[in-house]
Amino acid sequence: MAKKTKKKAAKKAPKKSAKRPVKKPVKKVAKKVAKKAAKKPAKKPAARKAPAPRPAPGALSVQVDPALVVRLEALAIRMSHSLDQVLAQALLEFADNWEDHMQTVAVLSEGDDRIQLVVPPEDNPA
Repeated sequence: MAKKTKKKAAKKAPKKSAKRPVKKPVKKVAKKVAKKAAKKPAKKPAARKAPAPRPAPGALSVQVDPALVVRLEALAIRMSHSLDQVLAQALLEFADNWEDHMQTVAVLSEGDDRIQLVVPPEDNPA
């Protein structure tokens, strides 16, 4: 007879799937969300990248547009020089031109005793 009573007890237990979930009040849900947010670690600041290694004395490292690299390599082949020689020549010419330009600008700004000519506009009814 003990077996029969166990079966009846199993039948009397309510089915969980038949029950609807109980809605929690909004305040309780908001508290739980706040607790979870507080538990999350703060975002770490972005890691700094290590500086690029410095080139050896007399060496220079420059990033250039790939199209310009192709042009410079083609010039080096046409001139029968290495790319390093072409780059060194280009940098030397650049420095020479800009040093001359800066020197001219400095001389012109020091002395203001040059003559300025102003041509008035012509009033020709053409």
